[in-house]
Amino acid sequence: MFRLVAVLLSIMLMAGNSWAAEQQLPSDESGISATSRPTYSLDARPHINRLDFDFRTGESTAWLNDSGDFHVHGWLPHPSLLCATYRMGVRFGIGAPGCLNVKWVTDPVYVTSHYQCNGARVEHDGGDAAPEVGAQIAKITCAERVVRCSGRCK
Repeated sequence: MFRLVAVLLSIMLMAGNSWAAEQQLPSDESGISATSRPTYSLDARPHINRLDFDFRTGESTAWLNDSGDFHVHGWLPHPSLLCATYRMGVRFGIGAPGCLNVKWVTDPVYVTSHYQCNGARVEHDGGDAAPEVGAQIAKITCAERVVRCSGRCK
């Protein structure tokens, strides 16, 4: 009987963790958060049709529209002579207010990948679609630009 309860409890814990977005980033990833700036439709019943995010002035931006399409753009420096692969992505969350006490509703989605060497600063630009996130656009208050590095990272 005790074994059955232990097995059921383990299954419930594993299932709960597989559906929720991870709240902490792994050690090989780093993130910068930004609050959303909504753009409203000019319909008779205004609604949010796009969110813009500015992670660092002139360095990284992203947007998300109400159909779930999103785009990330930014520059990533590589400080070393030895090479590494950098991937840029984004995740979205709901905070109160803005980016405080954020509950991430998605895991990071990586949309770029570049091999960088010799102190290069490379432009990363990409996007994807996540219709389930577009359906929550009125609740989303925060995004995090996430960078994953593999190889000779510093």
